[in-house]
Amino acid sequence: MLLNFKELGDSEARPILALHGLLGSMRNWTSAGRLLAERYRVILIDARNHGGSVHTQTHTFDDMVGDLLELLDHLGLDTATIIGHSMGGKVAMALACRYPERVDQLFVVDSAPKDYPAMHDREFEAMNTLDLSSLETRGAADDHMAKYFDDWAFRQFLISNVVRAEDGSFKWLANLPVIEAALLDIAKNPLTLDDVFDGKTSFLKGGKSNYIEEEDFTDIRFHFPKATIETWEDSGHNPHFEHRNRFVEWVYEQINR
Repeated sequence: MLLNFKELGDSEARPILALHGLLGSMRNWTSAGRLLAERYRVILIDARNHGGSVHTQTHTFDDMVGDLLELLDHLGLDTATIIGHSMGGKVAMALACRYPERVDQLFVVDSAPKDYPAMHDREFEAMNTLDLSSLETRGAADDHMAKYFDDWAFRQFLISNVVRAEDGSFKWLANLPVIEAALLDIAKNPLTLDDVFDGKTSFLKGGKSNYIEEEDFTDIRFHFPKATIETWEDSGHNPHFEHRNRFVEWVYEQINR
């Protein structure tokens, strides 16, 4: 199975793979990716069951790590820099620990090697109760989501998964049933006590987000002994598009430190 991907920048430059979070897609990395592509070869990726990638019956971390290995082989890349956000950060951590020879540098954006509580029930309730068969406009989808969420930007993130089918009706881009069934597994720590990546690693924590807590720093440094951990107090869970320009400069500085 080959993931849907898009390349930006110079094909001879340092390769960077960007991995999105749960219910996202490569579009979440488009703005930052274009800026990174001024210096690097950037590969934006849709995870399985997301975006334009294949819908499958399973959605595990082992699946997603295997998908990345297949993509690296397809691209002819022995090694690459990996940037992962949220769920993508967990996938990136697992790839780096288990196949360190394929990762020359690791970036993890607002994600930690730990078990998370169930956090997405309300999102799936909102999406599952949206009647696509009677939906006429994306504005109507937003009206429905507004019953569950006040945050306009977050609602737009969710309904970015609502797309037109060939017959003009609406459909879900993401494979909601399979992803929802996998939520408990996705919430778990993908790493074991044997998982260690001794390469160059940078973690970025959003100060307004609770995805990384200070008590997680010990486990981060256990699995990633060379990790730097930086907190942006003015950022939430998505620093790569909340503070796009600063994020791109941060990546550049971490690569060259």
